[in-house]
Amino acid sequence: MAVFELGSPLTTEERLYKRRLILHDVLSLFGLFLITVALAVATYLLFNSFSKRRQQLARDWQRAGNKAMSNGHPEEAVEAFRSALEYDPNQRDTEIKLAMALAAAGHTDQAISYFNTLLESEPGNGLINLELARLAAKQGNESRGVEYYQRALDGTWQGDGYERRRAVRLELARYLIDRKDYGKARTELLIAAGNAPDDPKVKLEIAGMMEEAQDPTDALEIYRALADQRHCPIGAVEGAARVAFQLGQFKLAREYFARVVSHPDFASAPQAVQETTRNLLSEATDLLNLFPSTDLGEKERAERILHAEKVARDRFDSCSKGNPAPAATTPLTDLTAKWQQVPPKLTATKLAGDPQLERTIISLVFDTEKQTAQACGAPTGEDALLLKIAQSPSAVEQQ
Repeated sequence: MAVFELGSPLTTEERLYKRRLILHDVLSLFGLFLITVALAVATYLLFNSFSKRRQQLARDWQRAGNKAMSNGHPEEAVEAFRSALEYDPNQRDTEIKLAMALAAAGHTDQAISYFNTLLESEPGNGLINLELARLAAKQGNESRGVEYYQRALDGTWQGDGYERRRAVRLELARYLIDRKDYGKARTELLIAAGNAPDDPKVKLEIAGMMEEAQDPTDALEIYRALADQRHCPIGAVEGAARVAFQLGQFKLAREYFARVVSHPDFASAPQAVQETTRNLLSEATDLLNLFPSTDLGEKERAERILHAEKVARDRFDSCSKGNPAPAATTPLTDLTAKWQQVPPKLTATKLAGDPQLERTIISLVFDTEKQTAQACGAPTGEDALLLKIAQSPSAVEQQ
């Protein structure tokens, strides 16, 4: 090995040797660098491949969970979503689906705990609040359920939040109807109706729920608005006819029942539905033919009152004979005295000339039909028609 002395000039051989040492060291360092780069690249590729594999497995398990839920197997979905989270933790969407699967599988307490944990980091999430509302409703906690429904309405939603909020409001209304809390249900339905798009299907759904919430007046308003549109769905005309009939607005009901029968879709309706509709149309017509309208001429109105008086008197006589209780204790007591005060040999001419007598007889007819219905059961024939008129005579010809 050559030894270099300090201060002495290098020989040619020594300079060549020094250069070889430097070149060797450079090559060694470069080799180490290449090895390091190769190891880093290999490590990156292996890690990236492993990460992609984990993500792929997570997606596979998530698809399996979605399929299990759609097939009605929530227990399988729970295991699948848990496996998905093991391969790809902290996936918010998968965590929510796991909580929903737990709820569907009947693990209510676990689902509530899971949703509450998720809610802590995102209190305004509409979907989470909706699921908690459903779970509270399932447990019978009405106040808590309504609170979560309201939070869901005020919360944030992915996608079309407008439609999602309307769906939540209708779900809340349905829950309140099932709980027979009709007042609150009507409030939600009125809000939904005010915000509803110009979509007959949506409006028909709201109107139908209004009927269930014992709000026929607002339901009728929606049905009529739809029925008055060009190419209206037959459901709107049927709804308007049905609700008008229930409200005692028989003139309006007859108009809409006639429109139902002439609607292009009526022929494809079930035979039983067609028969019922025609029967109701006939009944509404008979009611109006029996009703002593103030729009009629004096003679015709008086004749109708006279006919109603005869029908009601026969009903009273029949009911009185069949009622064994003492007169002083029956609902018919007052009627007995009133019928005794009716002038004998009453004629249409006499009625037409005495408006006060007309009003007295009409009132007596209506009272008789209502009282005999209580004392002797539901009437039939023209008595049944007069009883329906008697329930709300001022509504009969409302338009």
